[in-house]
Parts: sequence; structure tokens; C-alpha cells
Amino acid sequence: MRWFTTLMVWAIPTVVLAEPPATIVITGVTVIDGTGAAPQPQSTIIITGDRITQIGKTGEVKIPDGARVIAAEGKYIIPGLCDMHTHVEAEALLPMYVGNGVTGVRHMFTGSPLFPPIKRWQKEVEEGTRIGPRIVACLKPIDGLIGEKPAASGRPIIVTNEKEAREAVRQLREESNDFVKVYSSLKPEAFFAILDEAARGPQPLAVAGHVPHMVSATEASDRGMKSMEHSYGILLCCSKDEEKLRKQLVASMTDDLMGKDTLDATGGWRVQVKALDSYEERKAADLFRKLVRNKTWVVPTLICRRTWASLNDPTFTSDARKKFLPFHVSTTWTMIVRDGDLRLPLFGAISLSAEDIANQKLLYEGHLKLVGAMNKAGVKLLAGTDSPVPFCFPGSGVHDELELLVKAGLTPAEALKTATLNPAEYLGRLKDLGTIEKGKLADLVLLDADPLKDIKNIRTIHAVMLGGRYFPQADVEKLARGRRP
Repeated sequence: MRWFTTLMVWAIPTVVLAEPPATIVITGVTVIDGTGAAPQPQSTIIITGDRITQIGKTGEVKIPDGARVIAAEGKYIIPGLCDMHTHVEAEALLPMYVGNGVTGVRHMFTGSPLFPPIKRWQKEVEEGTRIGPRIVACLKPIDGLIGEKPAASGRPIIVTNEKEAREAVRQLREESNDFVKVYSSLKPEAFFAILDEAARGPQPLAVAGHVPHMVSATEASDRGMKSMEHSYGILLCCSKDEEKLRKQLVASMTDDLMGKDTLDATGGWRVQVKALDSYEERKAADLFRKLVRNKTWVVPTLICRRTWASLNDPTFTSDARKKFLPFHVSTTWTMIVRDGDLRLPLFGAISLSAEDIANQKLLYEGHLKLVGAMNKAGVKLLAGTDSPVPFCFPGSGVHDELELLVKAGLTPAEALKTATLNPAEYLGRLKDLGTIEKGKLADLVLLDADPLKDIKNIRTIHAVMLGGRYFPQADVEKLARGRRP
């Protein structure tokens, strides 16, 4: 997603001193551990330092002398949530994640020309000297050209051939990026070279991002792409007219209109709308089986789809959460109407006509059905928001995404897995994260109501624990508004 971020600036630092290890005991709580096991009512959890050291029945677990005891009868506890597609473009966003129970994020690249110090924030969070989510990051995407410019914003690494592609991967590895982010305009030979080079060496890098317009989702999966963001390219591969539509898509890459329409340049959405009319269940089933067999993950970011379908809905655009956003974020969400078109001049200069929004609604509904079908077929899904895309709120956007995943057909338990167990598995961190089990990091969210009964109860946050540091409700409310507790 291209977006203009010249106004991105830093807020007052939120650095805090690390607290010494302590023992915290949570009693009487219902544990939803994220493993798929039944909820465990009347449980006691003991946290020593930053780890869970014991879980058992309340009354049967001995409480250590001097421990801080938190009575949690009638409450529910889940693993910390993870936003697997976001852009942490400003320091003020960090506490907002934690205040909404998001204890981990995957930073998909830096679009701001100011280049915030993501790696420093990453280190400070891990050391406990900063309030913020654990960060996995790629700072620069690799892209090709649409006409004379890339689709990706910020400072992408531009490659046009195999040699440049391999050099780009080596550069990202040398700069300690945690994975490789690819973008829409890559030529097939460059994209395949990226996949091959990233898989080399003792420490291979995962390749995530947009399925390039010139490559099919089937090819991308077969060659080892680990995750497909926004479901880009998937609808096209489910179309009986795939070959004809791909030719249209590739031809449009040299069209000046696509170069100017950044929303279409990144997603090729106009061709995707056409693919809806020729969706073929047999082709879809074949693709889904391949994604499962190749262990290819999908990050739907349904809330992005909802945004572009809802910009002419004043109920949607007047969301009260806007007042808590940093000024430099809310400013880029400014919309104007000119010549009948709805425009976001500071966010990629995106312009949508009434007909465009009507087609975006069709695409949104189509993606809801697509995600439901992928889930039924066993394709592994990850919750992601693409925040701060307009109306994709930092932190609470994960709650929105989980609700939309349930709307798409997932059960609340399945939706929760996309933000807890699945991210830990994807990142190779099941030893430490993703579930509530003895020995794991104490990244936890205490809720006032049962999220398995109604996924909307994910919003009833009573407290958050990050690496054993406990934030009660008063602190959570401040953090969710971007303020220090």
C-alpha cells in the first residue's frame, strides 16, 4: 500500500525504566489458553519475572509468599494478540497497541521518509525499557517499476533483474531485517530470484508481501512465498478467466492511470472485481489445496477492504476512535470531494468515484466469502490490519479484523487463533508465545467477558500483561489513547 507520510513526526518519548522481576498471581480466572483446549474456569496462573511458572486450579495451587495477588473471578484470560500486518510509523502508536491487548506486531516496512528507528524500538521493547509490542520488522520493501516509478512508498529497493534482486536480499540480510517484503511491480525473474536467495544460508529469511501482478498465486506458493498479504492475487487464480485477466492486469502496468492510482497499482483491484464474476469453485479448491500443502499463509486484512467500500458512509467515517489518533496520522486520513470523486490527497492521492466505491463493496463482500472458503479448506490465516491505512486503527484495528473474520465464517476460537497461536507458529516462536502454558512469556490479556461466546468481547479489556509487566485497567485506558500510564 502506497501512502504519503511526510507529516509523520515523533511524539513525546514513552521510554520507561524496566521493573525488577516480581511474582504475580492471577486467581479465579477462566483460562482460554489458545491451544484449542476447553476453557479452564477457576484457574490460578503464577508469573515469575517475565514467564508463566505455574497454572492450576484455584485453591490447589500454593501462592508464593510476598506475591502480588490479582483476584479475577468472573474474568477471562487469553494470550496477547498479534497484528501480523502493520506499519509502526510513529512512536505515539506503540502504547496504543499494548492498550488494546496487542503485544506483538509485524512491521511490514517503513513508508515514512523520516524513517523512524524501528530497530531501536524493537530492542528497547525486548529489554523492557519501552512500552510497546514486540516487533518483527522489514524496513524496506523490494519492488519493481510501474511505468517509471514503484508502487511501494518510502524508499523501496528497486530491482529490475535477477542480479539486482539477489543483491537486494543480501542487503536486507546485512541490515538485520527479520524477513523480506516484496511488492506488486516485480518481474517474475526478479521475484523468483528473491525467493531463492532468501532461502539460502544458515538463516533463511521468510518472504512475505504482495503477489506480484505478473506472477500467479500458484507460482508464488510453489516457489516458497511464505505469506500473501491482503489476499492479493488469490481471486485472480480462482477465476476461469485468469489468463485473460492477467494479460489485462500486466498491460495496465504500463498505463499512466495505474501509475497514478496507487490503490490500483498496489492491488490491481479493478481486475480483481472482474475476477469475481468468473470465480470457479474447482479452481479455487485446487489453489487452496496447494496453499495448504505448501504451508503458504494468507493475511486477509479485511478491514482494508471494508475501508475502501465504506468511505462514503458517514457512520463509518465518524468513528469516535479518530480523536485519539496522533495529529499526523489523522491528517493523512483527510477526505475531500472534488468533481464527484472522493479523494484522500495526503494518502497516496487516492481518488474513488461513486462507481469505484460500489465496486469496492462488491470486492469486500467477495473477500469475505473467499476468506470463509479458505478457512474451510484449511488455509492458515493471520490477523493483520495494514494500520495506519485510513480507518484501520492502531491496536483496536485487530479487534475489528477478528470481528470481520467471524463475519467471514470463522468461529470466535478460530478467529482468536489468527492473532495468537498462528502468529507464533508462523514466526517460529511457539516455544515462547501464542498460548498460555507453563514456561512461556507472560504476554496476556485479561477480559471482562467471554470472547468465545461473542468475539466482540475481545474489546472488554480489564488488564494487559507484557513480559510479566502488569498494566491494570486505568493504565490500559491511557495506553489505548497513546498516553503514558
